[in-house]
Amino acid sequence: MTKTEYEYVKMLNEKMPKFTGTPTEIEKKIAMFIYLELGKTKVFDEHYFFANNKEKKKIERLSKHKKNNIDSVIKNRKIVCITASNLYRKLLQDFGIQAFNTNLYAGDAHLSTVIAFSDGEKIVADVQRDFDKIQTKRKTCNWGQKYEFGEILNESIDENELFELHKACGYVNSKDDYMNNVIEKLRKKLQYLPPNEILKEIVNNEQLNNYQKDIGYIELYKYFSSTIFAIAPHYHRQGIDYFNCYITRNKGNGKSEREYCMCLYSIFNDKVDAYLYSNSEKKFIKTDLTTLATLEKQGLHLGKTPHERGVKSLRKYIDSNKAENIKKKYMDNYNKNSKCFEGLDFGD
Repeated sequence: MTKTEYEYVKMLNEKMPKFTGTPTEIEKKIAMFIYLELGKTKVFDEHYFFANNKEKKKIERLSKHKKNNIDSVIKNRKIVCITASNLYRKLLQDFGIQAFNTNLYAGDAHLSTVIAFSDGEKIVADVQRDFDKIQTKRKTCNWGQKYEFGEILNESIDENELFELHKACGYVNSKDDYMNNVIEKLRKKLQYLPPNEILKEIVNNEQLNNYQKDIGYIELYKYFSSTIFAIAPHYHRQGIDYFNCYITRNKGNGKSEREYCMCLYSIFNDKVDAYLYSNSEKKFIKTDLTTLATLEKQGLHLGKTPHERGVKSLRKYIDSNKAENIKKKYMDNYNKNSKCFEGLDFGD
């Protein structure tokens, strides 16, 4: 064990509650605690998320090459499934829990962790796929699926057991603490409102926006896209839509990096209400079509590609707004100039 790994394990051990129960119950609590801690401190690398197939294969090769460099994975905040699964497996083993990594589905490079408890029970854990749940205090969905004879089963640990594990780890104190309950209450409250009012409430609701302040971009994107669907499935992608934006930052030495942000918008009665996420203020800020066009001119890319779903509908309104602004500017100039000749007599 390297010094970096030792210090990380020591930090986890100091933060970890004193668990009680049978050996397997204690193992499950330790495994869940590590899972939650990784979910709070690591984020999914957006460069991999948005990469094309060729770029993804390159990142996967690099990740496989450095997956055993635990020091590097511990120090990096942005990771992918290969490095996340390997770090989780290694930490479990450091705490005396048996675990191994596997590709659950043929032809799928995605890596998951299988945990083998001392009583013989095996479950699957996929920490990277729960980053967004953990950073928004929702129920985890990828820890606890049963695993037997080399195959994943269509059966998971009981929901009450999952809650008790979360509670023991200090993740929640009661079932009401889950963000899922806030989302469900809002769904009932807002279900009959028009899309612009629903989106306004989603963006401004304090409880809904009480997520981890250093939330990763992919986690933020997954949270709001899934929340919109949960609250207003009838308007999802039809009345309320969203897409990714980015601006290219120069890092020096001929290198550049994309900084992503999310755009949410509603269309109701042919009127657009748009909100752009501010990475500096950590919240959505209402904007208008003229501002979006100006930001685009200054280097903001609307959509990770021009054809990203969600961009096309808004593009029509942006272009129409540009045309109206040009027309208004022309008329304003005309009216201003024509006033210069008022009262003058040009004769016959």
